[in-house]
Amino acid sequence: MVTILGIKRLLEAKRNGFFSNISRRILVLGCPQPEALKILKLNDVLVCHPEKSVIQKAQELNFQTLVDFERCNKIGVLRSIRTTIVWVTKSRRETLFNIALAFLITKKTGKIILTGEKKDGIEYAMKKLSAMIEPVSVISKSHGKIGLFQRPRYLPKALRSWKKKGELQKNASGFFSAPGTFSETSIDKGSRLLVSHYSGKLHGNVIDLGAGWGYLSSEAIKNSPSIRLLTLIDSNLSALNSARLNVASSKTRFFWLDLKTDVLTLKNLDHVIMNPPFHIGRKVDFGLGLTFLGTAKKILRKGGILWMVFNRELPYEKSIVSLFPNYDLLNETKNYKVIRAKKT
Repeated sequence: MVTILGIKRLLEAKRNGFFSNISRRILVLGCPQPEALKILKLNDVLVCHPEKSVIQKAQELNFQTLVDFERCNKIGVLRSIRTTIVWVTKSRRETLFNIALAFLITKKTGKIILTGEKKDGIEYAMKKLSAMIEPVSVISKSHGKIGLFQRPRYLPKALRSWKKKGELQKNASGFFSAPGTFSETSIDKGSRLLVSHYSGKLHGNVIDLGAGWGYLSSEAIKNSPSIRLLTLIDSNLSALNSARLNVASSKTRFFWLDLKTDVLTLKNLDHVIMNPPFHIGRKVDFGLGLTFLGTAKKILRKGGILWMVFNRELPYEKSIVSLFPNYDLLNETKNYKVIRAKKT
């Protein structure tokens, strides 16, 4: 998230001329809160991000938006980029990919600005970038850094490998995943635990809320042949594109939706499977899980089943009892709880 400290860093950079003499379109990569751009009073901004909520907020602020990075070089709107701002994310792979995009898209001798907090890896990113090209200026402020670079006429060779980091690649578990998505390197233990309980028990119309790169759905399709239709929903388009490769079946369909803001019109489902998120960036947000629970109750048919795993320290059980009085605690480990709940 863009913290108050992060905004102070941006304003300090503005006072030091980082954003002066900008007359063309500004490309913004990795920024989780477009509101910060309004504080800088920047015009003609193009926000690129895979998260639906970020794109929606940027559009509300009258910024132009772009989601599909694979089409970047084909889109005319990118041909006049003179300045690119890159936010460091908690995924090194995603950060290096965004830096590579910045160099490839920004006009020769244009500006590239890299910003972020120490806890998100700004020092690592700044060190990697500074090894290729000398920064014009670097400011250390508010537990982070912001650096100004000039795009060279000839691109460093290392950028080729950095750009490849943005491609959908198989992770350690053999599934395609995208940088910056949940558990991008391998299957998380909670999801694996949940699968062991519903394997072979699903049928009819099934939905995977917060499907990510599709592990829960992949196992559902493989082990429950009585599934008639499986719907995957996620707010991150890169994750959803990974899921399309991991869950290749004529029984599946995919929707790019943010359950906190978008209306889900489906109903009368037989099963809901989910491992709901509880973070926005690094910030814990219990409301996400509660939103998922409310959605599950709304879309299940009477007698439909919810299968859910969550971190045991999260305060979800009171809401589960309220929404699904008929529920069972199937498993409890030192880290997770698995529940099965029937809509009555």
